[in-house]
Amino acid sequence: MNILLTNDDGINAEGLNVLSAALSKKHNVFIVAPKFNKSGASSQMNVAVPLELKKVDKENCRLSYHLEGSPVDCVLSGLNGSYISEKIDVIVSGINDGPNLGTDIVYSGTCGAARQACLAGIPGIALSIDSDSKDESDKNGSLYFENLADFACKNLEKLVSLCGNLTVLNSAHKYYRNFVNVNAPAMKNYKGAKLTVPCIRRYWETVELCECENGCLTSKCGGDYYVHSYGDDSADFKACEEGFVSVSVVETEPSYADISSIKFDFNL
Repeated sequence: MNILLTNDDGINAEGLNVLSAALSKKHNVFIVAPKFNKSGASSQMNVAVPLELKKVDKENCRLSYHLEGSPVDCVLSGLNGSYISEKIDVIVSGINDGPNLGTDIVYSGTCGAARQACLAGIPGIALSIDSDSKDESDKNGSLYFENLADFACKNLEKLVSLCGNLTVLNSAHKYYRNFVNVNAPAMKNYKGAKLTVPCIRRYWETVELCECENGCLTSKCGGDYYVHSYGDDSADFKACEEGFVSVSVVETEPSYADISSIKFDFNL
């Protein structure tokens, strides 16, 4: 298959390099990744803004570019730019150094890229390491990436199939209803893999205010924070806590509430 790789940790991230090395053994790999770390970029898209695109030398891929933009920008550029002539079969985002569980999906640039892939009519898969579950008996961080990369290679066709059937709106617009969000514990050996549902995550974050010399204030969010996860035994975080790879199938389009029982008139 022709695989487009991206991430939100940046072009030099170890997770991207390890994943490219694994997938390139059997597939054609093309890389378009952010020039800088874009964690938390979600589905940010830079509209009508010129972004630097530069070819870079990387091993284990057919070609590689960094883009001075978001993960979604990378997907759009890789699919619609003229510098990749091959038809892309699947877009894989990651491997992210940190979990993207439950509510994390809303903020994640890793998941934003996978979602954008499906919106563009290409299966999208997000891969993340749940570093919160790190096995302290092994300090080799590369091993954790290699384990998940190996899982992705062995199960690539199955993961692609979870995106469902291609939905055709018209001749110009097609999309996949689901993208796939994979989280793996940072362990030597997985106990298995489970289909899971995204949990609810709540964050207690600190905000640091600093006064600059010119009198302006800066506000820094997300320094020290605490995460609480909620869900039953089918939740993604539970699977990772128990040593399993979590595979969640997430709707590409926004879901909506049932309004059939709501009866009232708006004021005009």
